[in-house]
Amino acid sequence: MSREAMETLAASEELVRRMRADAAAAAKQSIADARENGEKLIAEAVRKSAEEIAELARQSDEKAKADALDLAGSNENRKAVMRAKAESKAQQAVDLIVERIVNS
Repeated sequence: MSREAMETLAASEELVRRMRADAAAAAKQSIADARENGEKLIAEAVRKSAEEIAELARQSDEKAKADALDLAGSNENRKAVMRAKAESKAQQAVDLIVERIVNS
């Protein structure tokens, strides 16, 4: 093989080595970029999830408070009805006792 052909071959081999090294570096950079973008997406998803959870918790607390107030009002109404019935029954009992005492 001539010296010129050997130099051309050596230069081609060196070019191929550089191209492979450049391709490997580009691939590593692409992987690093993809990983960084993935981590950013995950962080954003976690942030959004935390915000949604906080909002749902707030809404749940508001509903629980409203339900508790409704229940308390309902209980007060039932308590008033029961008290009125009890007072009515107590008056009936007093009337019955007085009647029996008078009639005896």
